[in-house]
Amino acid sequence: MKISVPVLFACSGISFALGVFVAWQMLPTAASGDMAATPATQTVSAAATNGNQVAELWNARSTQHAGTSQPSALDAQRVAAPSGNEEQKMRERAQSDSAYLRTLIQRFESERDPEARELIKSVLATVQKPEAMAFFARMAHSSDPNQRKEGYAMLQQMGPDTPEMRNLLKQALSTEQSPELLAQAIAALRPSATDPAEAEAILAQLGNLTQHADPAVRSQSVLQLGQWDKTGANQGRLAQALTDPAPEVRQAAVFAVAQSGARSDALKSALMGIVNNANESKAVKGSALQVLERFSLSKDEYARYMQARTQAGL
Repeated sequence: MKISVPVLFACSGISFALGVFVAWQMLPTAASGDMAATPATQTVSAAATNGNQVAELWNARSTQHAGTSQPSALDAQRVAAPSGNEEQKMRERAQSDSAYLRTLIQRFESERDPEARELIKSVLATVQKPEAMAFFARMAHSSDPNQRKEGYAMLQQMGPDTPEMRNLLKQALSTEQSPELLAQAIAALRPSATDPAEAEAILAQLGNLTQHADPAVRSQSVLQLGQWDKTGANQGRLAQALTDPAPEVRQAAVFAVAQSGARSDALKSALMGIVNNANESKAVKGSALQVLERFSLSKDEYARYMQARTQAGL
């Protein structure tokens, strides 16, 4: 019976492939000066603090600058959010209303609350419009590493399939100096139908990055290599990654082999080396055993495979 290959990695550098949105929740806090307020004032203040920030963004409330009057908390409370899924409606409005989209971009740039920024970012990352794409590109080209990080995150969440965005990410693969941000840029470069010459250039970049000094960069490069390589020309890179000294890179390589469908003898030999290695981690060994189910094994290889399964308790 064949066992499907599970999600084989949860390592540091691979966390960028997954987009997980933070649930929107307000946490009311009472300032020390509010302790002397009357019960009625406290009720209004608490209700206003719990007011729906999504409603604020829906109504395109921009950050007030110094010297301008601030809307009262009660006014903010009275702003009604649309019924249903407010965040989804924000996405739909941003996609259809360019003025609202520009307001959200301005709000993101001035917003200091982390939760509000995360909400706006999750909305912007789903908008396929020139204004949004230009904003992502500006963020990814920023000299500020924090802005580049947010720009790569939005591009990774969006999964852009345009020559302009691919060129931006290819440039990042060549110039980004931060290993953390480089791994994030690699994760954003999702495989797509491209001109053969462009695909070959991307594969060359990814192949070189599988030799990077940082294991998170190597892991992400190996994962992308397994997805971008449609011809099996880079199986040697995958086989080499299966013997990498970092366990997260070996785990990524096992997953890449499973995704690519490659079945070379070099890959089989490297996988057999993993399952028969007494010092290999249980997680990597278990993943390799499952991938080996898809390979044709000789009688001797099958005996070693079954011995490894027994030892792993599978």
